[in-house]
Amino acid sequence: MAESVKVAVRVRPFNSREKDRGAKCCIQMDGPQTRIQNPETPNDEPKLFSFDFSYWSHDNFTEDDNGILNADPGSNYASQKMVFDDLGQGVLDNAFQGFNCSLFAYGQTGAGKSYSMVGYGPNKGIVPITCDVLFQTIEKGDEAIKYEVSFSMLEIYNEQVRDLLQKSNPKGGLPVRQNPKLGLFYCQGLKNVAVGSYKEIEQKIDEGTANRTVAATQMNATSSRAHTVVTIIFNQVSKNEVGQETKKTSVINLVDLAGSERADSTGATGDRLKEGANINKSLSSLGNVISALADLSMGKKKVMVPYRDSVLTKLLQNALGGNSKTIMIAALSPADINYDETLGTLRYADRAKKIKNKAVVNENPVEKLIRELREENEKLKNALTGGALPAVEGTPGMNPEEIEKMKKEMEEEIRAQLMANQEAMSDMDWDSRLQQQRSEATEVVGEKAAQESRKGKEPHLANLNEDHMLSGVVIHFLGEAETTIGRKDADPAPSITLSGLSIQKQHAKVTNAEGEIQLAPASAGAKIKVNGVPLTGPHVLQHLDRVVFGSNHMYVFKNPLNAVVPEGAPKDVDWEFAQKELASAKGFTSWGGAGLTKEQQRAQDQILEMLPMVNEVNGVSEELNKRKNFEIILISGAAQEGDNKETKVVVKMKDLLNGNTWLWDRGKFINRRYVVQDLYQRFLDGDEEVLNLPKEEDPFWEPPEDTLIGTANVFLQSLGFALDFDDKIMITDFKGNEEGHLYVNITPCTQQGKPLDEDYFVEDPTELLGKPFHFKVTVRSGEIHKSRYSNGTRVRYKHLDEAEYTSTEMIQDTLSPTYGHSRVISVATITQEHLDHFEQQSITFLVYGRQVDSEPDARVAKLTTRELRQMDNMNAGVDKTVARHGSVSFNKSESADDHTHIKAELVVLKKKYERLEKKERRLQDLCKQWEGKPSEEQDFEAFHRAVSAVANSTGNKLKTRVQMLNKVLVGHKLAKERQANSSGDLLQHQKETNGNGTETNGSSTPNGSGKIVHETKDGKKEQGGSKACVLQ
Repeated sequence: MAESVKVAVRVRPFNSREKDRGAKCCIQMDGPQTRIQNPETPNDEPKLFSFDFSYWSHDNFTEDDNGILNADPGSNYASQKMVFDDLGQGVLDNAFQGFNCSLFAYGQTGAGKSYSMVGYGPNKGIVPITCDVLFQTIEKGDEAIKYEVSFSMLEIYNEQVRDLLQKSNPKGGLPVRQNPKLGLFYCQGLKNVAVGSYKEIEQKIDEGTANRTVAATQMNATSSRAHTVVTIIFNQVSKNEVGQETKKTSVINLVDLAGSERADSTGATGDRLKEGANINKSLSSLGNVISALADLSMGKKKVMVPYRDSVLTKLLQNALGGNSKTIMIAALSPADINYDETLGTLRYADRAKKIKNKAVVNENPVEKLIRELREENEKLKNALTGGALPAVEGTPGMNPEEIEKMKKEMEEEIRAQLMANQEAMSDMDWDSRLQQQRSEATEVVGEKAAQESRKGKEPHLANLNEDHMLSGVVIHFLGEAETTIGRKDADPAPSITLSGLSIQKQHAKVTNAEGEIQLAPASAGAKIKVNGVPLTGPHVLQHLDRVVFGSNHMYVFKNPLNAVVPEGAPKDVDWEFAQKELASAKGFTSWGGAGLTKEQQRAQDQILEMLPMVNEVNGVSEELNKRKNFEIILISGAAQEGDNKETKVVVKMKDLLNGNTWLWDRGKFINRRYVVQDLYQRFLDGDEEVLNLPKEEDPFWEPPEDTLIGTANVFLQSLGFALDFDDKIMITDFKGNEEGHLYVNITPCTQQGKPLDEDYFVEDPTELLGKPFHFKVTVRSGEIHKSRYSNGTRVRYKHLDEAEYTSTEMIQDTLSPTYGHSRVISVATITQEHLDHFEQQSITFLVYGRQVDSEPDARVAKLTTRELRQMDNMNAGVDKTVARHGSVSFNKSESADDHTHIKAELVVLKKKYERLEKKERRLQDLCKQWEGKPSEEQDFEAFHRAVSAVANSTGNKLKTRVQMLNKVLVGHKLAKERQANSSGDLLQHQKETNGNGTETNGSSTPNGSGKIVHETKDGKKEQGGSKACVLQ
């Protein structure tokens, strides 16, 4: 009877980084149901999922004296024991019945997969508890049954299989072959050891973890991108009713899958080498297999299950869709910043629960198994020696070379199957295998005990790894008077052998003088960093100092003889702390969390993630002499084209020969990094073709493309007052360095582009509301500093919600381009949104330079990548660059944009002042002109019209004065009717504000002659002249 795959989900507590940032939990659980709330739409209903088990391990727990985490009374906290009781115990029960069993852990990196599967410290996970309880049950079992347990441990990384119980693996990894009889895939040469106790399994897990750590460091592999498969073969040999010996076999697969980051965030968007990388291939193939199996289980026909698409799905074919009882546990991150990845995990798990498998008991007579293996071996031998291979000569469309190649492949498969059958027959003698394993383990156990004893007495280096389980696994003792560090091919041989990127033959020397440990480079150019700072000379190490050798050998120094924790260092130094330190040394500062936005948190996480990758790719570039340099940069939203205006973490690749640069987004860089890793592994395997790849296949090559020189921002406050802006604005690159200037003019105009009257402006921007508005953008010319951009430059920009960017012509062969570009932008009706945009925003002009694949100087072409990088650093001024990098801060208070904004505001104020000053002078001239006229010609109405014409071309304050004059005119007419020669009544007393913002305390009245009479502060009256109308 078909049985559905059981699916459980488990949410972990916040980690320290999430706590520092004040993260909010987006997960809720109620019985088997799990809800997830989108933090961007908190008023929407949460998405609901239902699984066999929903484990709440987020909070409501306490730690006992032994370090075990237990549920608080009455809480729904799911402990490690509860998870094992529900899942692991079911695996064991099925195994004793003779069923194959599989348990998968799936989820985003850091979501808690390893904690559920392996556990930390005393809180053991499903794998160790399952193994422990297995042997406890065996001890209590039937004495008439013989129990045989075998153990293997492998890792799949970048589509290569590594046996973790062997220190060395063949080039390209273990081959994966298919058993022609059973149709199942297996790893040829995988070490399968007999174990007789839980302690022996524990030792083998530790051994596998140590080998995994060393291999990962040497191959520059990222542990979060590797799948780990522990396989336990459990045999129960007994006699049936007729005395015939039978064997009941259960294969238990315990699988810790790689991190399930979304394909769109780690994929190769837009990369020409997308198909060249194996990034996420296993996980995407696993998803396709699960979807196909779910379709089959729901009754769909003609569905092909793509097991062959990846190594992982080949090896897990039986566990996924065959003879197995299968469980999946999906690990969930509770933090709102990880909402998208967590939702993807829930949907993945929801598909998996639809799969149905049909498991059967694997029980066969032992004699029959041996007889069948022998018979099959005889047939295979006959096929090889007797020429019984299938005839392929007549296959249509194949040339003789292809036929011969196929024949050799068939012979190779037959030999591999012969070997596998021979191993299977040897495995029947489990007792001798156990004895052999124990004799080998005795020496290993003794070495480990001695190492643990020395750790408390001698200064040493302990490795750091992003996977907590892999930290502290590799130990190098520094107790001798002198310890040398270098490659294995060095002469004389070093005390500590390291391999991998940027490790020199004689790399470092450590001296121990009466307990004082001093580290120094052993050769010029040896890459060593202590606490994030490059080491150029001898340095005395302090307890808990962080040391990096080459590109990726990271250690913490521990000195039990002087274990004083230095100021600023935590008591427990981990990978994340060391990476933050390296990032700070690079200039990426402000690692506090409380004040960071989600955008800044994402940027910070990506910087920490990508820094070691960039170091690694730079190391490969040096090793293979690719003459490229890589660095992480932050691109502000204003400097990006497209709608997404978040600060973006990108990688800049620079050609050290001709200076060309490219900007790769995170997805493209991570994809390229995997291609680079594959390339470097081929190089290590002796494939010399990688040094002469066609450029189209080389991950370090890109065709030339226009590069962003920098940006220039013009703020738009002037448009809110209908004033023009004309200035030379600075072009700055992503570091804030000056790259040139741009001459730009922005002028209010008519719809046809004709500038408005030079006297026109508005005092209050709200006067523009509801009216059409037009302005002209003119990009006159530019000045570019760097000569390599003389190949051509162009400027691109857009305003507000425009869909497309406007671009100038590409102006070539000059560093002083004259663009001569102008364009009228029309707004049908000004709204408050437009006014806010004028007040607060800017038009960002993106200046691009044309790049060509030019030939380098002959002298430069002879330099190595390392020499070119040193020269580039000297030219750039490393100290200045690092200092400037300090502005790449998540809490910065000032920036180039702030300066530009203030400058634009000052320009607006100056323009307004100049316009008001000009009106004042014109009013003064009018007053003087009328003062000089004979009294009979001093007609008040004509004077009012002249003043009104000038005043109405200005802002509100001058218009107010015109309104005052209107009232004066009305009063004058009334007074003239009543008493032609009287002084009249005071019509209005009003404060006046001049163009400088000061007040004039006086009033104006008409006299009988039609002249304006101004009463000054001292009470005197003046007629006619300019003093009556002067704006102080």
